[in-house]
Amino acid sequence: MTKYTAPKFYKEAFNCPHCGAFAHMQWQSKEPGVYYQAICDHCKKDSFWRVTQINGSALNNGFMVNIGTMLYPDFGSAPLPAEDMPEDVKKDYGEAAQIFIKSPRGAAALLRLGLQKLCIHLGEEGKNINTDIRSLVEKGVFSGQVVKVADTLRITGNNAVHPGQISDEDFDRAAGKMFDLINFIVKKAITEPKELDELYQLMPENARNAAEAQDKKNSKP
Repeated sequence: MTKYTAPKFYKEAFNCPHCGAFAHMQWQSKEPGVYYQAICDHCKKDSFWRVTQINGSALNNGFMVNIGTMLYPDFGSAPLPAEDMPEDVKKDYGEAAQIFIKSPRGAAALLRLGLQKLCIHLGEEGKNINTDIRSLVEKGVFSGQVVKVADTLRITGNNAVHPGQISDEDFDRAAGKMFDLINFIVKKAITEPKELDELYQLMPENARNAAEAQDKKNSKP
């Protein structure tokens, strides 16, 4: 999985909440010690921040800024959803991103729901997420690596609504990775197969027909 650096107040570089690129941020303020904007060097878009804790010692007209929270875009600290993520899954993902800081358990439950919807997009019934995951393995849609990721999402999501099975500290750490995990599943189960099919379609038609005929012949008992 690609390393993701969450946006953080006054950090020199992080993954932009607009374009997703890891980029240097230019920090500016017309009201030092109160509001700031971070301008992404890659896409030139702004994120807006409010100071939540200050230390009256040095920088910014007498204020040393310690802690701030991002006001816009209202997407929390989660990475952007994968481009090929289905729209109904993306809706749950976005809602989870908005509430994650205030409610990791609520975010985890939403991402588990997103995984269930993703399984439906991949051809499953969506009634039992564990059954769906095993079915996708049998069909070859999920590899051994992907099924571990899916199980992590499923189990963490279950613990969101049935707390007490893992410690709060471990839960929060696992919940924070769920955004990366569902993006990883979309990449492996939707994006990469689509890209491979696009490459296959670039082959001459007669060569494709010959290869498919050979595959059918080899598959006969």
